[in-house]
Amino acid sequence: MTSPLPMTLIGRLVTTFGSVIFAMIGVTLIFDASSRPVQAGKVELSGGGQLTGAVRRVENPDGSTAHVVVRIDPEMSVAVPGVHTRRAVGDEDLREYRDRAAAAQQNADAQFELARWCKSQTLLHQYRFHLVRTIDIDPDHQLARAALGFVRDGNGWVSYELLRRSQGLVQDNKSRWVLPEVLAEREQSDSFDEASKLWIRDFRRLHTRAARGDAEAIAEIQAIDDPIATAAIAGEFARSRSSRSDLRNLRLIYVRLLGKMRNGIAVKALVEAGVLETDALIREEALRLLTQYGASSAVASYLPLLQSNSAKQVKVAARALAFFPDPELAFEYIPALVTEEKTRTPVGSAGTNAAFGNNGVAGLSSGSQIVERTQAIRIPEVLDLIKQIAPGEDYGYDEKAWKKYFADLRNPPRRDLRRDL
Repeated sequence: MTSPLPMTLIGRLVTTFGSVIFAMIGVTLIFDASSRPVQAGKVELSGGGQLTGAVRRVENPDGSTAHVVVRIDPEMSVAVPGVHTRRAVGDEDLREYRDRAAAAQQNADAQFELARWCKSQTLLHQYRFHLVRTIDIDPDHQLARAALGFVRDGNGWVSYELLRRSQGLVQDNKSRWVLPEVLAEREQSDSFDEASKLWIRDFRRLHTRAARGDAEAIAEIQAIDDPIATAAIAGEFARSRSSRSDLRNLRLIYVRLLGKMRNGIAVKALVEAGVLETDALIREEALRLLTQYGASSAVASYLPLLQSNSAKQVKVAARALAFFPDPELAFEYIPALVTEEKTRTPVGSAGTNAAFGNNGVAGLSSGSQIVERTQAIRIPEVLDLIKQIAPGEDYGYDEKAWKKYFADLRNPPRRDLRRDL
């Protein structure tokens, strides 16, 4: 017969099985005075962990599991509500395992296949046991070694973890092996990203207050010297580009803050301002700051724009490049003196139109026709840029004359030394 388990035994059992049983709601502990032997079985708990012992299911009238009773030892059982069990493997369920284990005997491949079967049945302790048994029989069984995390290092088998650590690698939070400096950089980057997000949130609030004329908020913005705030400043500066004109002074503060930061995010924001800003004062301040830090990035970004088929884009690029004149780039500037801009214009009107061919026979055409025209446009901003690097010279928009001038500068005519003798 059974009786409630005395409190002293309950305390010992909870201590033995730890927080798993303690945390389970509705667990019933039963004392069984019989001395019947306990057979192997297990119950996997939905919250993690497992109980082992003789397993017996108690079903509801509808066939669902009401309780699973696990006899831990001959005198002690635990009744677990069905809702708290993930999987129950009773003694009858283990009969196939025992039959397979008996058949595997001392055959390494059979032991490995048994291990794979155990894994498919979530018999994870048995899975590892039979992998180890496999390499006990055949120390060079590659599949079993690999499953256990071993690799060859030239002198034999070592654990993959030991090999990686011997190579100076460490594991990141996703169990990937990386160099310690790479891990440190990632952790620093993650920390930077988190701090940057906080700055974006806080700076948005500061901007809102400053845009209303709050002198305290403006002073707080001007005092910022944390490089992590760069993304927040750059983002607000870009967003305010199309805002009302009375924000000019505030946006000038943003430009100068970006100039102080001297990092990649700041340079990118200033480079964009150099061609996108419609406010000349702010645009020129951004370009001036780039001459102090970020000039190479600015030139590398603006130079390809000279090859654009858009005259407007070429003008904007030349105007920005005027802050970074470089005689070595003369042959990059010259082709942009005259830009061939293509336009597409619809000719005719929708509907059906009469048309005559070369043989005078009339025909009908439907709809309008798109005509592509190429127009040569002179770019004064490019000419001004070239004159900066060739003071006192002016060949107008004559590309050949300019090319000859700069070619002669690079390769001056050689004197005939014989005539000097």
